[in-house]
Amino acid sequence: MSKMLVMLTTGKDDVNSEMVAFSFAFNAVKNAKAEVELLFLGRGVQAANKNQKNSPQFLEQVNMLKAEGIPLRICKVSMAGEGLKEDDIFPDIDMVFGGVETDRKIDEGYTVITF
Repeated sequence: MSKMLVMLTTGKDDVNSEMVAFSFAFNAVKNAKAEVELLFLGRGVQAANKNQKNSPQFLEQVNMLKAEGIPLRICKVSMAGEGLKEDDIFPDIDMVFGGVETDRKIDEGYTVITF
């Protein structure tokens, strides 16, 4: 079984790429039985902002991933860079340092896939 860290680095200017990342993570678990985690990093943290125009659409995707057992993480440094605080993001997304999390996942044998 493969292990993948799916990084969402695309901002709200490319909603299609954001949706592809969610779909890819979901289908890698559902159809390929891969071990997957999703990390919101850089401008990708915008997709976890519950106060944005597309938040209902993104919340649906986030909940779909959670229901499939996919751990969701968000970079604290990227959040600060985008002006987001903890209460601005969807619930039950773990806050981490993106570089540290990526390093840890690579050490654990994960392949990094970026959208």
